[in-house]
Amino acid sequence: MSNALTNKPKVVSKGYKYFMVFLCMLTQAIPYGIAQLIQPLFVHPIVNTFHFTLASYTLIFTFGAIVGSIVSPFVGKALQKVNFKILYLIGIVLSAGAYVIFGISTKLPEFYLAGIICMVGSTFYSGQGVPWVINHWFPYKGRGVALGLAFCGGSIGDIFLQPITQSILSHFMTGNTKTGHLTSMAPFFIFAVALLIIGLIIACFIRVPKKDESVASLEEISENRSQAKIAKAHEFQGWSGEQVLHMKWFWIFSIGFLIIGLGLASLNEDYAAFLDTKLSLTQVGLIGSVFGAAGIIGNISGGYLFDKFGTAKSMAYAGIMLVISILMMIFISFHPFGDQVNLYAGFGWAITSGLSVFSYMSGPAFMAKSLFGAKAQGVNLGYISLAYAVGFAIGAPLFGIIKGKTNFTVAWMFTIGFVTIGFILLIIAAIRIKKMQHQMAANTQDKVLLDK
Repeated sequence: MSNALTNKPKVVSKGYKYFMVFLCMLTQAIPYGIAQLIQPLFVHPIVNTFHFTLASYTLIFTFGAIVGSIVSPFVGKALQKVNFKILYLIGIVLSAGAYVIFGISTKLPEFYLAGIICMVGSTFYSGQGVPWVINHWFPYKGRGVALGLAFCGGSIGDIFLQPITQSILSHFMTGNTKTGHLTSMAPFFIFAVALLIIGLIIACFIRVPKKDESVASLEEISENRSQAKIAKAHEFQGWSGEQVLHMKWFWIFSIGFLIIGLGLASLNEDYAAFLDTKLSLTQVGLIGSVFGAAGIIGNISGGYLFDKFGTAKSMAYAGIMLVISILMMIFISFHPFGDQVNLYAGFGWAITSGLSVFSYMSGPAFMAKSLFGAKAQGVNLGYISLAYAVGFAIGAPLFGIIKGKTNFTVAWMFTIGFVTIGFILLIIAAIRIKKMQHQMAANTQDKVLLDK
């Protein structure tokens, strides 16, 4: 009797689980925000200081995205074997070290190397790390909302990191952020220290559940003990990374997500450049703020949609929002600079685009486990992230080529085509994969009955 009581798992409170969500949100807001979200603000100062071409320097994002996504499945495998805190710390040190390399670089290859290391580092604690933590603390109930809350940290961080970065840059450069040049590389060292210190503090507290801990709250056990047990017992274990690669519908799903990346690259990277041709800088900044606020709502509400309606319906909603947002851009393209209707349509773009951000921020982490199971969720997340990253990397220069050969209107029409086709393929594949899950579950139940 005493042994049974001693071996009984300790139930973790709901408050502690959401403390882990907060730490993931903080990870997205500061370490990830410094590693990835503020880098575009350095583009013009670096280009002007070292006399690079804009096209050559911005390849830093393409190389980083591709290499980071290639590394992602290997990080997913490592998470299954190595202590999470160690991998989290490795990622923090890599990203902070990358900013030091930025600070001492003078040649393009050096900047490319720094960008790649920075992206690889963020894969450890953000791309793979955050979903790994959330999936362990919320294995079957509330996972979508928890992921949404965690990933909205990036939008929250963007709100305060952007002005802080611009303020720091203004102290170490002459001229404005688009035409001026750096007088010192100190900003990179400042952010390296900030990333390292905040990352180390988070690493002291963030963790996955211990073997003697139960992630079902006391309330859940007392109020709905049977349902909690059933949910845990029927958690879909799914397929290994090797098995997934032999699935036809996985490849269709991945191609769909790749094509979505082709469209979203232009929508995320070129919206400001386009709106600059139709609105004042102040108005463009206001639209950007609305997008940030809508992104926070989108991540949280998207998590709820995933929990309530699953992958196919939630991604269909996101696809509709994105199509509407691109239609707003096409609408704006037909109106002259300064037309008041451009501002209203710009707000329409910001709201609909912001509400859909969950589809590519928290979405991959949710879908990796929901569709392909818990068995190799980290590896499968890496595969999904790679598909999207390749599309995103190709999409940005492709949009520029189409726009250069034609105009913004035609380029946006291609974008809406990419998004529509990509979401149709992804949703069809998701439905078919869910059917395969049900078949697999039915066969397993039959086998258990036969064994009995």
